[in-house]
Amino acid sequence: MDYLEQIYTDNEKFRAMVVFILRKLPGKLNRVALCKNLYYAETHFFQKHQKTITGLDYLHVESSPVPRFFNEIISAMVAKEEVRIVPHVAPEVINGRQIMVLRGMVFECDAPLLAVLNRDELRAVRMVASTLQNEMNLETRYFPQYYQHYVQTGLYETIPFVKFPKRPHLQFKAWSRKIYRLMWQ
Repeated sequence: MDYLEQIYTDNEKFRAMVVFILRKLPGKLNRVALCKNLYYAETHFFQKHQKTITGLDYLHVESSPVPRFFNEIISAMVAKEEVRIVPHVAPEVINGRQIMVLRGMVFECDAPLLAVLNRDELRAVRMVASTLQNEMNLETRYFPQYYQHYVQTGLYETIPFVKFPKRPHLQFKAWSRKIYRLMWQ
């Protein structure tokens, strides 16, 4: 068995995550959005279970966290026809004329779901995929600690997984009223 085939077979849970996300969000995700969905799902799972789903390291590349061996695994999945990479073409109006413009490449997947993720792992992947969908600009609203952590990591360095402290679920107005009441009573 050659090196690339070994990487492909060793990362079955990663492939299951990719297939699940691409089937949940068909034709919407480019490389950056797919990698962010994978990273946030792994980090979310890590917060509850102190281990990641796949065991892969993530590297901070210019535009997103990228799993180690991402290109190799996706390349093998494309070769085995589990994943397709298709152009994303959208209409745009220029000088009053509508033309079709290439917006980039997106992933599509028709492969059957792999039954290797347990219930908790699947729940974490589903939660992140349904929260973000194609709105990567919402990542700072829904996952501010995860986003800040990976952005603060040095470029081309491994992003360590850390347990974040739970934030109190207090509404600011209710909290400030209690302080005001305490001060004046």
